Amino acid sequence: MRITADQKIAGYPAVQIRQLMRETVGRSITLRYVRKVLQCSDSVASSVLNLLHEDGFIESVRAILGPSTKGTALAMATAATPLRRETAARLIAGLVERARALNADDSWAYRVGMVVIFGSYVRGVDRPSDVDVACELRPRWRSDRQQAQEQVRRENRGKPFRNMSEWATWPKLEVFRFLRARARGLSIHELDDWILQNTDHQVVFKDEPKTADAEE
Repeated sequence: MRITADQKIAGYPAVQIRQLMRETVGRSITLRYVRKVLQCSDSVASSVLNLLHEDGFIESVRAILGPSTKGTALAMATAATPLRRETAARLIAGLVERARALNADDSWAYRVGMVVIFGSYVRGVDRPSDVDVACELRPRWRSDRQQAQEQVRRENRGKPFRNMSEWATWPKLEVFRFLRARARGLSIHELDDWILQNTDHQVVFKDEPKTADAEE
């Protein structure tokens, strides 16, 4: 996803709404966060939340508001100059290489099951705004061992978590951060069925299952 300097979302510059999504990925979106990022009143914050919900950037899960897949994509959106196709191809190759490296390293709690490219690059646009990437993550282990390894990853983070939501999602979130590797032009989020069913897409990586004893 790409945004422009003059673009507005919910009545605010898209870059500010992008910052709001970045602040709240992995946790709930509250009036307090909206006021903090947009420097607005409670009534304006409430209106922004309603508009973001109507536009599909946030969703309610168990009565808690949080970024949707579209909102997560916005959080990773770029306002930079469009990419050349050769640059985009190089970014994809690097991402696939990192996915293979991560899957070969059993210290991670999750494996990359599939990497799917969709959006403007797959449609053949000469200068795509960025490369939209969806990743399917799979638990590396089973049952208690998986839970134990996720806890190890949290303990190895090296700094406190901001809230329980970030604590809970960290074993997956760190995988996405590793795959992106701070590369400008990669927009990465978790794979949803709508991408496979309703968009042009290309599978660029699929995990080769390990032997059963590796997942016990």
